[in-house]
Amino acid sequence: MEIKNKKVKAEGIKIFIKKNSKEVARAFLYLMKNDLRKDPFGYLEDIFVDEKLRGQKIGTKLLKEVIKEAKKQKCYKIVATSRFERENIHKWYEKHGFKKFGVEFKMYLKK
Repeated sequence: MEIKNKKVKAEGIKIFIKKNSKEVARAFLYLMKNDLRKDPFGYLEDIFVDEKLRGQKIGTKLLKEVIKEAKKQKCYKIVATSRFERENIHKWYEKHGFKKFGVEFKMYLKK
């Protein structure tokens, strides 16, 4: 038995909002494929809204745009992660159709 590897392509799309030529909100949608499905899945990373602008539905607008783009890219699912202590964000994701599914494990390789 031999362990082998093969590169597979993935790509990312940055979706962002600017106000007065300054980026005030962003999200990254990474498109990845595996051998389980023909279509890619989306991985949502680093969704952020400037603290001064929170509470104005900007994050919701951004999330809807990410979902729209994932559908356009024919993703069969979107995966989003959040730290345990961010209960308000968990409720926000659930409000927008996401379901709690599992536990994320992380290992930092660089500090």
